[in-house]
Amino acid sequence: MKKSVVWIVMLSLLLSLLVQPFAQTSEVQAAGDKVYEKVVLRGESPLRWDGDNHPLTFDEAEELWVSEPVSLAGGRQFEYKFVMDNNWLSGENLRFSVPQNGEYQFYFDPHNERKVDVRPATEYDGSITLQLTVPEDTPDWVVPTVATSNNSFNYSVTPLERDGEIYSVTLQGNAGEEIQYRYGLGDQKYREVRETNRVATFTEEGTVVEDTVDEWTGLPVAKNVSHQFKHDPFIPSPNDDVMITVEVEHYGPIDEGGIYFTTDGASPIGGRGEAEVGEFAPLRITETTKEDNVNQTTLEGLIPKQADRTPVKYVVDVWASNGEGSQFADTNSLQAEEATEFAYYVENYTSPEWAKDAVIYHIFVDRFFDGNPDNNFDVDPSLPMEEALKDWMGGDIEGVLAKLDYIEELGVDTLWLSPVFEVPYSHGYHPTDFTGVDENFGTVEVLKELIEEAHSRDMKVIYDFVPNHTSSQHPFFQDALEKGEESPYYDWYTFYEDGTYETFYGIEELPQFNNDSAEARDYMLNEVVPFWLEELDFDGLRLDYAKGPSYSFWVDFRDKVKSIDPDMYVFGEVWDSREKISTYAGKLDGSLDFGFHDTFKGTFAFDGSMQSIVQYVKENEAVYHPEYIMTTFLDNHDLPRFLYEAGNDTDKLKLASFTQFMLPGSPVIYYGTEVGLSQSANHNDYTEWKDRWYREWMIWDEEEQDQDLLTHYQEIIELRANHSALRTGDFQAHSSTRDGLVFERSNDEERVIVAVNKGAEATVPLNEELTLQHVLTGETITANELTIEGNSFAAYVVVEEENVENVTLHIADANGVELTYDEAAGVWRSEGIHLKNKRTVTFNYVINGAHSTGELTFTPNRGGKFEFVFDPEQPEQVTVLHPSDK
Repeated sequence: MKKSVVWIVMLSLLLSLLVQPFAQTSEVQAAGDKVYEKVVLRGESPLRWDGDNHPLTFDEAEELWVSEPVSLAGGRQFEYKFVMDNNWLSGENLRFSVPQNGEYQFYFDPHNERKVDVRPATEYDGSITLQLTVPEDTPDWVVPTVATSNNSFNYSVTPLERDGEIYSVTLQGNAGEEIQYRYGLGDQKYREVRETNRVATFTEEGTVVEDTVDEWTGLPVAKNVSHQFKHDPFIPSPNDDVMITVEVEHYGPIDEGGIYFTTDGASPIGGRGEAEVGEFAPLRITETTKEDNVNQTTLEGLIPKQADRTPVKYVVDVWASNGEGSQFADTNSLQAEEATEFAYYVENYTSPEWAKDAVIYHIFVDRFFDGNPDNNFDVDPSLPMEEALKDWMGGDIEGVLAKLDYIEELGVDTLWLSPVFEVPYSHGYHPTDFTGVDENFGTVEVLKELIEEAHSRDMKVIYDFVPNHTSSQHPFFQDALEKGEESPYYDWYTFYEDGTYETFYGIEELPQFNNDSAEARDYMLNEVVPFWLEELDFDGLRLDYAKGPSYSFWVDFRDKVKSIDPDMYVFGEVWDSREKISTYAGKLDGSLDFGFHDTFKGTFAFDGSMQSIVQYVKENEAVYHPEYIMTTFLDNHDLPRFLYEAGNDTDKLKLASFTQFMLPGSPVIYYGTEVGLSQSANHNDYTEWKDRWYREWMIWDEEEQDQDLLTHYQEIIELRANHSALRTGDFQAHSSTRDGLVFERSNDEERVIVAVNKGAEATVPLNEELTLQHVLTGETITANELTIEGNSFAAYVVVEEENVENVTLHIADANGVELTYDEAAGVWRSEGIHLKNKRTVTFNYVINGAHSTGELTFTPNRGGKFEFVFDPEQPEQVTVLHPSDK
């Protein structure tokens, strides 16, 4: 017999449901061994990152998918991606440098899915051929370029070809149209010295222009100097020296390099080994190779270890010791002021514990509840729903406050509020004032009241923060636009030679806020951030388009936020590959998990394979730092409602949401999903304001709410809250098939086996023989395989064996009786305890001072002293012996 007890370490849950298959039907088009039903193009403006408005057509002759023509502005680095059968192309966004204004067609090769193949679709009747002679001191390896009014004066997208001593390029355009242009050496930093732009006119016969450049503003030292944040370790602790690695492509000699770094928040300045601001550390050559007459040199250097919570900033340059000047990574600039400012934050990196446990409720304020009709200043009640959804609808901060009881009863512990800045639109993402609340949403005072009331209920509140851009109506931008370089805000934005400016994804209404301007950064960090985190007492920030501001900004941002409160939670919207998202670890506490969204929508809404979920979790574990919190979601304000995409099948939503709450990551519920809020129209039927259908009015009529779905969400929230293994435990897959998945979450306290099945009943193997208890039936089984009911989900407990060190009997009039172990019999025995005939006694055993068997009963058939016997292998068996029974 074993001196151990079979002990239940946690409760379990079993819920089942019927799921109807969701079928997609369309003509299948194939290319060799690649078969897709549809391919869709998505991207930045004028495309969209949602919807199917830009489908591709399969060209059987080329075996390629091709888009309709898309009008693009020249000179842009245009980002896009393909979606095949509702699955996003893996990896980072594809990028295409647009050579000139015009229409372009995008081609998708199913055999080479990440190939960038974008072709002009505009036919022109005119041309200009530029023939250029350059100064004698121009290095032979440099490729001259031309910046024009047709490519936003971008010096990197239109190269010239060399023929002897002459460089030339032919530009296309409409006959009679004029073009302005200027030459450079691949970058605005190396442009021709000239007071005015050159001018030429397109003609049908083809204009030929012979040009000569007399002088450049500078000459590059190397073909390319690249660092790309190659510092090791990537997230340094106070105990770490940091290795800096630089790669240089060059023709002439490069034999030295330097690192100029600061630790006080200042921007470093230096060059050729002399630090003007900050300290200097040398780079040493570790390797040089040669390929196609180009030298490839690697240099390395150390930044010494720094104290905890130190923001380290640095720039890097290389040079030839017998030459002049130097060149900086990664901008390839000749001056430190124009160099890429690299940065990292020194700390023992952790994210807030409360955020790892959080269940987040995402509220789109204008669509949640109208708590005060008196502030409906811009609401037009006469508009039909289709138009009203583009505008203000009356939801406000008081509405959130009025519904805190509902939110608390749902069981969530964290609120995420959409922006309530002063804005021209109801979604709040176009700020005209970073430290004000729009009158349609309410006031600063009522926002304070909401946060205080939420805190009194032990809820955290997160604000949706927008640091990347402003509205074009913002007074700062209007002042810069009107006064130009005379405006104190001119450098707070980025203006170009042709009068255009840097924008968020090409949207003119959204000029990019230049957080790399010292004054702009100071304003954002020392006025705006304290307003939301100190004056208003938010607990964290969700960072809209975190990919926009530089890493240097995020290092300063982290330093500022954590100085206000180390427990503040900051997580970003980085809509990109895992590799890109992971680079924000050490600067942010976490990110939204778009990979989760895509995987779950494909698996549950579109009936994909459950094996993709296992692959998703494994890839996350391989890429992300264990302290970097991935926030999981099924839908949000920028994406179609999951329920709508699933054919309004709530059973699919239950399967998906249950699995979401059982897996790693902090789960988000988008308002209304829990009561069956879907879409009134198909977003794909619209070319503008598609997202209006993702942001419909919250359902408050209980008769219209799906109460069964609401109960389901309350149950899975409670399950996750009650068991730490489901929040922060390790993940291990046991079995996965197309329709079924069994996995384990475990920590030092408990093990949970989770089963999800969207197909027919199946028996699947476990990794080991386990004893599991089913809470609804009370049945305990021991097996090395598990039968999963069809169309169901379940969480089981693992029944563990525990060594028994002591057993205490608790019984009326004899509490705290210690039992003695009988090694020969393998049981624990009490001393004799007097019981009265026919009088039922209630008792329980407590094992190791912690675990109780629960309530047991015994009715003696005679009086006298009885011995209570506890069997570790049958802990709830009642064995009470009279001396005559022995």
